[in-house]
Amino acid sequence: MDYGSHAGKFMTMDTYLLIKYFKCTASREEEAEVRRWLADDPDGSHARQYREAHLIFSGMVVHGDGTDAPARTRRQVPLRKIFYSVAVAASVAIVAAVSFSWSRYETLERLASRTETVKVPAGRSMEMTLEDGTEIWLNAGTEIEYPSVFSRKARTVKLISGEVMFDVSRDEDRPFVVETFASTISVLGTKFNVAVDEENNDFSAALLRGSIKVSSKLSEDEEFILEPNDMVKMTGNHLYVGKIEDTGSVGCWTRGLIDVAGVPFDELMRKLELVYDVEIIIDREDLPEVRYTWGKIRISEGLDHALSVLAKASDFTWERDMETGIVLIR
Repeated sequence: MDYGSHAGKFMTMDTYLLIKYFKCTASREEEAEVRRWLADDPDGSHARQYREAHLIFSGMVVHGDGTDAPARTRRQVPLRKIFYSVAVAASVAIVAAVSFSWSRYETLERLASRTETVKVPAGRSMEMTLEDGTEIWLNAGTEIEYPSVFSRKARTVKLISGEVMFDVSRDEDRPFVVETFASTISVLGTKFNVAVDEENNDFSAALLRGSIKVSSKLSEDEEFILEPNDMVKMTGNHLYVGKIEDTGSVGCWTRGLIDVAGVPFDELMRKLELVYDVEIIIDREDLPEVRYTWGKIRISEGLDHALSVLAKASDFTWERDMETGIVLIR
């Protein structure tokens, strides 16, 4: 066996073992090792080696490996046998091509059926690149599900909760689809931000570049094609499209900022809870109103700074319980 673990990823597999696997002569332990190796393929190199080994195996099946054949004296080969050999070679090429195509399809579809789930803890954010080259930024508290390898027909991810900025790699043959509890978003190549909070029945999508189609799952016949600087938001169970007033506010969290202009107070507090991994309780009957028409808070300045800035443009006070860490808004 010549594969091993390096930074959590399997490396190359012994070609001889793969051929044993194709010949159904591998042991159960060896078969399990091959399946684990195929499942852990972050860059597609395992699928490529699998296909190459299958081509070698296909040639062996048609030709035989020659190791058991007795030695023969050389003799002149008739012309008709040369033509026959050419025909056999062509048949081998066809068989190998069909085997290659089917093996590749079968392997990719099997890997595409396996999904990964990433959940970003509160107080953290992360950036990652999907198998097709699509870049995504995940805000604190975000949970997303995606296949290790996309299928040949579509690239589908599921945003369970939180906020993600997508910069989608263009692929005319495979649309990129984002599934949420409220909608299905379909794109080819574009950049957009999606925020989902099923518990509070919140959904929004803002488009920066390209075009996206947003189809509601909660109301029939609600489908919108967004153009750059368009935003769709959900009120009740219905979607509404409007213009982005401040394009710099979209995805500003990827630059370490929190937009505070025109954001409802309870939504702002939920954002602070996730960013700073703290519990905030609003202990008053009415919600404070933050009177900023423009502005952003730098996350690195800390929670105390953020609340102080907001308090200057509102009518609330706050205090922190030193034992529990809970922040009370009054």
